[in-house]
Amino acid sequence: MGFLVRQLAVGGFDHNFSYLITAENGDAALVDPTGDADVIRHAVESAGPIVPRYILLTHGHLDHTSALGEALGFFPAEIIAHPLHPAAGKRSVADRQILPFGDGGIEVLFTPGHSRDSVCYRLTDDSALFTGDTLFVGCVGFCRSREMFRSLRTKILPLSDRLTIYSGHDYGPVPFRTLGEEKRENPFLRANSLEEFRAALLKLD
Repeated sequence: MGFLVRQLAVGGFDHNFSYLITAENGDAALVDPTGDADVIRHAVESAGPIVPRYILLTHGHLDHTSALGEALGFFPAEIIAHPLHPAAGKRSVADRQILPFGDGGIEVLFTPGHSRDSVCYRLTDDSALFTGDTLFVGCVGFCRSREMFRSLRTKILPLSDRLTIYSGHDYGPVPFRTLGEEKRENPFLRANSLEEFRAALLKLD
């Protein structure tokens, strides 16, 4: 099993990232196509012979989907999103569902908090976790505190430390970091109670 992740600085509304994931057998997926579609197109064209399988949407905010229509023109793939997402495709995915991909899969994790339709996607070899606006390097997205705290405690913290966190914006001191590092450094993951979590939120700009 082998996956390659290309992190694409697409600009967008606020230092957005899109991602191209490819597997050894040619399967390919896009995460949150937004911003400069030409950057995404170039990455797709440079990836060699690939088979578009999925467009994975982390949530329904426009700053994560603005290039979706254009991307479908050169990357015709099934749209995967939370059932509440306005662009959800014909398939209704479920929490913890595994989407076949390459010799492994992509796990769908419902993580409400930033939005009610927030989803993270985990590569099943534990090499990468695409978190949208749920988890940033050193921070979290603006959120409903109780829902976000529950998502972080029950869905994110139990995952492997070796996962690389790929978020939806370039907000941290580095563009990506391992979940193990986040567990040590991110005050929102270190919060042991909802009260501690809410206190950390008060320090957000």
